[in-house]
Amino acid sequence: MQQITLTANGLSHPALKLGEGKRLAILLHGFPDSPRTWSKLMPRLAAQGYTCIAPYMRGYSQKNTPPGLLGDKAATVQIADLAADAAAMVEAAGFSDALLVGHDWGAITAYAAANLAPQKFHSLVTLSVPHLRIFLGNLWKNPRQFLQSWYILFFQMRLSIPERSLQKDNFTFIEELWRRWSPDLNSSNEALAHVKEIFSDAQLLHNALAYYRGMLTPQVSELPQWNRSRELSFADIQVPTLTLTGSHDGCIVPEMFDGMHTAIQGEFTLRILPTAGHFLTLESDERIAAEISKFTENYAEVKHA
Repeated sequence: MQQITLTANGLSHPALKLGEGKRLAILLHGFPDSPRTWSKLMPRLAAQGYTCIAPYMRGYSQKNTPPGLLGDKAATVQIADLAADAAAMVEAAGFSDALLVGHDWGAITAYAAANLAPQKFHSLVTLSVPHLRIFLGNLWKNPRQFLQSWYILFFQMRLSIPERSLQKDNFTFIEELWRRWSPDLNSSNEALAHVKEIFSDAQLLHNALAYYRGMLTPQVSELPQWNRSRELSFADIQVPTLTLTGSHDGCIVPEMFDGMHTAIQGEFTLRILPTAGHFLTLESDERIAAEISKFTENYAEVKHA
């Protein structure tokens, strides 16, 4: 696994790279997670002929923390900016298009990026999170999801209250999230340890929570970008899309994916993987790789920038 830096959308994004294939795969992680979550899947995609790049999402490194987040504790991260990061990474990596794979917040970013720059992505793979319009439409029918999503409201609190709760007792809060979201996953793994390492930096933990605050409680000055984020997140997807989720996901229940086909205008496949939880990348890497190979065989043209 090689450590690289991509200069994209005005920021320097550290990233993991594996493979020298003629096709590009960009893999976007979620919360609470890091690029290490792709350590099992990347070798499988590299074997399929991909150059795999897994960047640290905006604000998950000091190198790609925007100045605004450093200078303003109330500043948030907007989905439109995350989408622009992903789109710019394709050319920065030396390609003209890519397979875009996103998990959790990476999936939210992927939907928006596919709408921002559909020409940059020949196909889309989203893991564990449905299209946001579908999520909101299903929310009223699934009261259990309100309970599952309690942490989103908790993260809206300021004065570093959530930050202190997450860091307490060596991140017991995050360990508990991992246990609830993926009940059958061993929580004492390298990926979780790396998450703790990242969030031991108070600024980076604050940046990660700024994603959630950007969705629900942005600053007034951020409203134009918030509106742009909503447009990109709610619009129908034109790019062929494969969506995978786990039947035992303790973060987002499978019923929240009902009606996903109505948000995808291109080819669409939904797979609910039996016995898997939220962290699909660590639990079902072999199945994910097989599903990606089958779905993308007609779309992954070899094109360099």
